[in-house]
Amino acid sequence: MSKRILFPYLSAGLGHMLHAQSIATFVRRMRPTWEVRIFDAAAELDDDLMKRMFVDLWKTLLKMPSFLSRFFFGIERLLPPLFVALNRRSFRTAVPKAAAFLDAYKPDLVMATHWACAHLFSMARGKRRIPVYLLYGELGATYSVVNSGADLYFAPTQKIAEGLARIGVRPDHVMQIPFLAEPRLMETTVPREELKQRLGIAPERLCVVLSLGGEGIGLSMRFVEGFVRGVEGATLVVLTGRNAPLVAELERRFKGEAVIPLGYQEDISPILSAADVLAGKSGTGYAMLAVMKGIPLIVTHIGAPNEGENMRYIVEHGYGWFCPRPRQFVQRLSLMARDRGSFKDVRARLAAVDTRNGAETMAAAIVDALT
Repeated sequence: MSKRILFPYLSAGLGHMLHAQSIATFVRRMRPTWEVRIFDAAAELDDDLMKRMFVDLWKTLLKMPSFLSRFFFGIERLLPPLFVALNRRSFRTAVPKAAAFLDAYKPDLVMATHWACAHLFSMARGKRRIPVYLLYGELGATYSVVNSGADLYFAPTQKIAEGLARIGVRPDHVMQIPFLAEPRLMETTVPREELKQRLGIAPERLCVVLSLGGEGIGLSMRFVEGFVRGVEGATLVVLTGRNAPLVAELERRFKGEAVIPLGYQEDISPILSAADVLAGKSGTGYAMLAVMKGIPLIVTHIGAPNEGENMRYIVEHGYGWFCPRPRQFVQRLSLMARDRGSFKDVRARLAAVDTRNGAETMAAAIVDALT
């Protein structure tokens, strides 16, 4: 018997959509006849209030000076009931639309990859017997607003599982899972040296991939300038996301240098698989991917305060380094380019990581619940 599964997300960064796609891929593999729908909630429900609160505001937070965004998140810690009330108010126009959508689409299960979507559909389902699951895709930070009324929460780390319990989620409603990544990013079989050559990089050079996230946000230029001046024997591939002006500026300023600027890519699998080192902001998806692929990660900057916990997780587990200043970034890469043995201990720790894909674990839980 066929089932329908709804995967709502919000386009506040690329990670929520990628997580939905990853879980959906495994569901399709396990149950090819089931209907899977990936759903950008604010856009498809055409709800301006929800979009302003959970998409536009998030992008504004990422562009704020760090002390302002930390202050905003700090208020949530001090006054959690206020933030819960404000968030619920932000759903007032979206809930009736979501309820009407549930009546029309009739999903058998809702698998949210953004906590606000779990809130929305938990309220919209009313007395309908539709399970709502939530992937809370962080490595260390939990907030009161995440307690969204979901029936099952997937937690990528023990720290998240403990944090969910502290904010009132029942322990029997939490399942800890391995890290997750989009399957195609994990299934590359082409040797690294060949992938380097496809990018125009000599196999013996250290390949560093600097990602600025889906929106291309971050103080990247100082890091690129420092790299060009101070690192020998390495090539820097800069993934600028949707920041087209940055691509143009990098091409203008560093043409002929050891810098390869690339704009938004639909498939970054061969690029990431060519990397000896990954660098950039510590979004959860990027951090988990680095660990699962066994590639050391240099965190260069923190987009939103919750990403600080991601950085701490990476550093405390010995999977990479925090280099928030260009000088530190250059020093670390110079050492790595000169001496590949300088980070063999990091590679050894990464090699011991459980590389089962949490997206497959979640898909199996969904299938079990509906069969």
